[in-house]
Amino acid sequence: MEIRKEKIVYRRATADDIPALIDYRVRFLRELHDHPDDDETKILRNSLLEYFTKAIPANDFVGWVADYEGKIIGTSGMVVWQIPARYGVENGRLGYLLNFYTIPEARRKGIGTRLLIELIREAESIELKTLHLHATEDGINIYRKAGFVEPEQPELVLKLKHPP
Repeated sequence: MEIRKEKIVYRRATADDIPALIDYRVRFLRELHDHPDDDETKILRNSLLEYFTKAIPANDFVGWVADYEGKIIGTSGMVVWQIPARYGVENGRLGYLLNFYTIPEARRKGIGTRLLIELIREAESIELKTLHLHATEDGINIYRKAGFVEPEQPELVLKLKHPP
């Protein structure tokens, strides 16, 4: 499929886009983790449906999509979350960017960059002061060009064990 950049429409995601947001998030995660399509994937899809159905109308998740002739070819998203206020984040609201996915045949055409720009504009319009994300090797340069830097303090992760 040849994609003509001038025919791509960038728009804010709506509840009608939930199936594509789910599908592309699962595609991204499967590519990232080389995960098979299995029962765990079915659980993931159901959880994503529940999440997006609640979060999009509440503006807790803001997504942008790239639409090409009626087909979504790229997605992006921002989770807006609240923490106790701190210096530099006096309103306590932060954004976490995720769900960036462009179908393989549309990659390297600036779609991810444009979706990132739209989400940064959204963040500014709702007065977020900080955006966070985890970057893949393929995407890190896009984020650095947009001004993202490594955090001043390292982030640590603890994976909790669930009871059997």
